Amino acid sequence: VSTQSTGFTLFLLLKGGTCGVVADNIVPDRTGFQVLRLQATDDSLVERALSLAEEHDLRDWVELNRPKRYVDVMVHPDARARFARAAEDAGIETSIMIHDVEDIITRHVIRRRSAEDDKYDYTKFNTFENVEKELKHIAKTHSDIAELVTMGTTHEQRNMYALRVTNNIGPKPTKPIVLIDAGIHAREWVSVSTIMYIINEVVRNPRNDLLIRAFRDSYDFVFMPVLNPDGYVYTWTHDRLWRKNRAPNHHSRCVGVDLNRNWDYKWGGEGTSANPCDIDFRGRRPFSELETQAVKQWIEEYKSKIVLYINFHAYGQLWMTPYGYSQDTPSNESEMMNYSKIAVDAIRNVRGTDYDFGPVYTTIYPASSISVDWVRGAENILIAYTVELP
Repeated sequence: VSTQSTGFTLFLLLKGGTCGVVADNIVPDRTGFQVLRLQATDDSLVERALSLAEEHDLRDWVELNRPKRYVDVMVHPDARARFARAAEDAGIETSIMIHDVEDIITRHVIRRRSAEDDKYDYTKFNTFENVEKELKHIAKTHSDIAELVTMGTTHEQRNMYALRVTNNIGPKPTKPIVLIDAGIHAREWVSVSTIMYIINEVVRNPRNDLLIRAFRDSYDFVFMPVLNPDGYVYTWTHDRLWRKNRAPNHHSRCVGVDLNRNWDYKWGGEGTSANPCDIDFRGRRPFSELETQAVKQWIEEYKSKIVLYINFHAYGQLWMTPYGYSQDTPSNESEMMNYSKIAVDAIRNVRGTDYDFGPVYTTIYPASSISVDWVRGAENILIAYTVELP
């Protein structure tokens, strides 16, 4: 799918962010902002790079890949020279990944679509409205194998959808379930495009792949393409780099909760924030948000049948196992690691793309209260992964 090969600079935009103080009628201007890559030569310099980002208050965009020992940060033009000198003094090599963030947004992001663009296009990123229409179209035209259900509604009254696909479909799942979700972080558009591409392959099977037909015989595939509809819409209308949902926070001017820090397993630990203005704000309590409540309810109803859970994010090319809250590992970690190697080898063989794999905590960063930890640790679904796409 062409949206997966539009260039590294575009994918870098999928994980930027803002603190959540932006007024609804203001579109942020990031002219002159740059994304720098800090390339470390050992693990201690990775930690030093992260410390530098913290010391210079660079919290809106900090992404790292520990196996490849790099840290990416977005730097304000007024702070760029000072930060680059600090990195050089620390012995860390820097390079410019994006010369002007606003220029990339302007050139690659279509904020409003004309009337002739109201149909889903598998070669482009699509609005929530077009995703919604395509899901309904698939369910209507392939009703023998596809069923669309509404799991819940958001603060702004948008529907949250689950599309089930299987041969000889009945009113309820009867086969082992493969559950895949995406779009929990609003700005990660490629996760939505990827899951929609997979849906198209599994439903329409354009190459008449016998293996896909066999999979549909054996499994109920359940796809949740946009777990954060309000945030996703906001990235199209106001702020391309928005991450959280759009629910108001009591006694705070800052909007939104990081839905992937709101799950009730080791809630509130390392890698989360109690500050509503931070991009990783965990909420006031576990499952405080309508979006996570809806997914929780669905999973708890069918957890005895779920054999595989995959949670799509971007970026970094990482295939990760639980846990994110600490270096603790599940009892079947070796089994999940074996499957991880099979997965990354298959991706390399088919697409030539290299993925690293390992636990969330040590492969990317500490992140408590995340969906994959809850699925494995609280619901005991044995095979669960978080995947950072290119």
